[in-house]
Formats: sequence, C-alpha cells, structure tokens
Amino acid sequence: MITKEDNSKVTILLSKKSISFFKAQSKKSGVPYQSMIKKVLDLYADRFAHK
Repeated sequence: MITKEDNSKVTILLSKKSISFFKAQSKKSGVPYQSMIKKVLDLYADRFAHK
C-alpha cells in the first residue's frame, strides 16, 4: 500500500536563477518544476537528518 505524505504549503523566496533552472529542467523532463524543487529539498533533508 502506498501512503500519502504529510505535506505543508509554504511560501519561499528563491532566486530567479534557481527558478529558471528548474523551469528549464521541467520542460525537458515533463516533471512540474515545483515537484522537482520539493524532491531536492526532501533528499537534502533526508541526507542530513540522519547525521
């Protein structure tokens, strides 16, 4: 069974450079850019939460 993650909506200011990067990657891959940003943050948190 797949369980749904507990998510929270936030507002965050990001650089135009970062947003442009993720939007360009989104066009190439077809993955929504906000989902990409979420995945990067989740991976970072997982990596450093276990130290």
